[in-house]
Amino acid sequence: MATSGLVCGEEKSAAPAPEEERDWSEMTPVCLAEAFSRLALEDLWRGAMACCRSWRDAARSHPGLFAALDLEPGFAESTPGAEAAAWWTPAFQRRVDAMLRSAATLAVGELREVRVRHCSDDGLSFAAERY
Repeated sequence: MATSGLVCGEEKSAAPAPEEERDWSEMTPVCLAEAFSRLALEDLWRGAMACCRSWRDAARSHPGLFAALDLEPGFAESTPGAEAAAWWTPAFQRRVDAMLRSAATLAVGELREVRVRHCSDDGLSFAAERY
């Protein structure tokens, strides 16, 4: 009987095991939410929640995922100049307000931290009323 050799006292198999295919749609909402809790804010909003309805529903069913809305890293990483000038436009303010309103709505009373720039008083009031 021929073997392919021994490694640390164990027999080494001749052929690697076939890779197991996984169906991500079979993950439970609890497992998905646990995975989502490890994502950066941008990855959660642009990736996981935009992927498919079941992933969006799983995220929405766990308000704790939206307890903090911290956009400061995005502002800190950007370069001053033309890009920063766009922050002072009404369109940009509406985008920040929309994110703040979405976070406040999705957090269902669990929003604990808000770090944003260039939002309106109305956006902050909306979030405060849902605290």
